[in-house]
Amino acid sequence: MNEPAPTEARDEALATLGQLIEINLDAQHGFKESANHLADPALTDLFNRHSEERAAMATELQELERQHGKAEADDSGSLAGALHRSWINVRSTLSSDNDLAILEEAERGEDAALTAYRKALEPADIPLPRSITSVLERHLAKVQAVHDEVRRLRNAAREVAKTA
Repeated sequence: MNEPAPTEARDEALATLGQLIEINLDAQHGFKESANHLADPALTDLFNRHSEERAAMATELQELERQHGKAEADDSGSLAGALHRSWINVRSTLSSDNDLAILEEAERGEDAALTAYRKALEPADIPLPRSITSVLERHLAKVQAVHDEVRRLRNAAREVAKTA
């Protein structure tokens, strides 16, 4: 198998980083917006913390972009233009001010983030540099932990809703 040209490998790495930056910025905005509509103060604090964590993850990925040759990082996310992102559905859910509905949307958003990270880490014709994959593996573990936490909270909220 031929080695990819340096610019081809760089372009592939930058494209992957760009997609994950968007996912993290979407999650940052989604968690923050959701926190403003949650009734439970503990959930509000948790979602604000997750928003800050995602901002830090996006910043770390933007630094990797710079290290791999991108002059200026995009920090807008995809909220304005990519309606297919799962976190977008949070807006319609927020109008209900229902913690269970918000938790369900948050889990869908985390499902999308997990899928994106797993896809980025799949073996590819043009492998990502180890400096990137090690960060992505660490991020994936964080996203998985948040996903599992949100799922647990969603399940608990469903149980409460059944008895109400």
